[in-house]
Amino acid sequence: MAEERKSGLAGTMARKALAPLVHTAVTAGAAYLTRKGMQIWQERLLPKMQEKGGSRAVARETLESAADKVGGPASEKITALAEKLGGEDTAGGSTPASESSRSSDAGREAERRRREKRRDERRRALEQSGSS
Repeated sequence: MAEERKSGLAGTMARKALAPLVHTAVTAGAAYLTRKGMQIWQERLLPKMQEKGGSRAVARETLESAADKVGGPASEKITALAEKLGGEDTAGGSTPASESSRSSDAGREAERRRREKRRDERRRALEQSGSS
């Protein structure tokens, strides 16, 4: 087996010349994957989680599904953990306290939407300035 690896001065120079290029490529790849990951999260996964009632509801549903598949004593522990996450709202009527809580929740939700919109605008402006 003959080694085709360059040795000596030529090999060292080639490695030193290529190291910055490799570093740049890896950095650009990581930035791209991070950006695309966030985009997929915001466009596809987050809306589905919100439809199902938030992260606690999704976690509970996942644990219950896992408990059904596992069976046995482990299933009981997984089910107990799922119950600790809480369930659907069981309150049938609305009380003044819950109504004021809803109004403050609505205010927080409106503020969250405004912040999200500003972040999206900044992100788009940054992407446009970076792509020119």
